[in-house]
Order: sequence, then C-alpha cells, then structure tokens
Amino acid sequence: MASLTRHLTQDAHVDLHMHSTLSDGGLPVKELIDHCISQGLSAIAITDHDNIDSYEEGREYAEEMGIEYIPGVEVSSYWEGNDIHILGYLYEPTHLGLNRTLISLKQRRRERATEIVRRLAVHGVEINYEKLEKKTHGGSIGRAHIASALVEEEYVSTFQDAFTRYLGNSTKVMEGIESEKLTPQQAIQLILDAGGIPVMAHPSKTNRDDLIPSLVEYGLKGIEVYCHGHGSSCFRKYKEIAKKNDLLCCGGADFHVPRKDTRYAPGSLRIPYDVLGKLKNVKEGACV
Repeated sequence: MASLTRHLTQDAHVDLHMHSTLSDGGLPVKELIDHCISQGLSAIAITDHDNIDSYEEGREYAEEMGIEYIPGVEVSSYWEGNDIHILGYLYEPTHLGLNRTLISLKQRRRERATEIVRRLAVHGVEINYEKLEKKTHGGSIGRAHIASALVEEEYVSTFQDAFTRYLGNSTKVMEGIESEKLTPQQAIQLILDAGGIPVMAHPSKTNRDDLIPSLVEYGLKGIEVYCHGHGSSCFRKYKEIAKKNDLLCCGGADFHVPRKDTRYAPGSLRIPYDVLGKLKNVKEGACV
C-alpha cells in the first residue's frame, strides 16, 4: 500500500465509471489504466458491462503502477420498458453466483450479436463475427461493437447512423430481438450477495427517479450524482435525492473511447477521493 500513499493528497480524485475493450470501450485494460494515470487519478474502477474480467486482468498491473484499483461492474437490467443499469463496487470477484450469472449474461449477448450479424447479412450488410470477438478480447459483445464495425466497413458514416439505420430498437434488423436481462431488483441482489455496493448509474439518462425509493428498499446504496450531462441544477437535484434516501453520491465520466475534445475522459469530473472513502465505509459496515 505504500506505493499508493503518494496519490492521496488533498487534491486526490477518482473515477468510478469507465469501460475497456472487454465490453464497449476503446482501450484494453492496461492501456486504460495508463490513460487514467496520465489524467492524474488516484483511484479507479473499470465497470464493464455484465463482466468482471477487467479486475483480474488489471489488478496486479495497477498495483505496480501505483494507482488504487477497486472491483467494478455495470449490470444491465430492464423494467417497464426502460434500461436501468446498476453499478457494483467492492464485490468479491470470486463469488460463484456473481460469476455464473455474468457468464450467462455474456452468452446471451453473444447469441444476440450472432443474430444481429445474420440479419444484417440478409440486408446485404456483411460483418465478420470473428472480428467482433477479437475486438472484445473475450468480453461481452454489444451493439456498440457492431456499430463500430459498420463504420469501419463504411456501411455508415457515423456511429449514430449505424443505430438510426440498423441497430436502433425500432429498426427492422432489431425487430423482436432483445437479450434477456435481469430486473433492477435482481441486479441489486446479485451485487449484494457478492458482498458489493449497488449504485444506480446515470439517473438523469435513465429518467426513472420514481423507482429510486423502491430500489432503496431492495438494497440500493447509492446513485451517480457526478455525471457528464448533469448541470448544476441536475447535480443539486440528485444530491438532494441521495440525501433524502440516505444514498451515497457516486459517479464517473462513463469513459468509452478517447476523444479529441477530451470530453468524458477519465478524471474529467474531478470527483473527490472521499466518494470512494464513503463506499469503503459502507462496505466495512456491511462486513461487521
């Protein structure tokens, strides 16, 4: 732990929401860790979608490089027509139930991706599935990977165009396709069972504030208050919701790929280290 002490200055800050190539991010785990170090971060969590492989892959490297690295994941869930993502922190990475469930979710994502690729071919759009697998390095395959492939193969000019023409929920290609997902209650319980801290991701994007009190009853421990897209009024709103429901204020840049304008870069929100400290306190309290 001595190697970490140099980071814990009064200005120490963290980022607890980002993605690697093991889900829909643009950087492999070690490169992402290096990128976070270059941004001056003291502690991070890589929260890939529905898999926790990034923690084991990067744990020793992060320790060598002197950056604190905690277990993270973003679990997909679905309720009443809405995608609701539940972040999990400080879980036990070897927990059998967690690993079995995430492996099952990963397989469902692969089956959905296979079907999307097949349907695209019917429409004259040829995407190599093996190339998709290589991009994820064994992780989850999502629509973002397919969208990137469509841009690379010049079937569309932009990422958004890929969703507008082929991958959006209302397109012919996606008609009737949906990977089976957990409910938010199941996602929360999965994280709790593994000894972790469940947090609701990007609540303003999810736009289901009405669900927060009931999710608290199921064991939700925090919400993301520090988010890109949260202006000052939105930040105050969710901070007040967190206070009212006795929830932790968490957050992160939700980094996926490097951008020239550096928006969404790890560390761009300057989240104080105390946010992670409070997560640890809740974890320690649960273990007493």
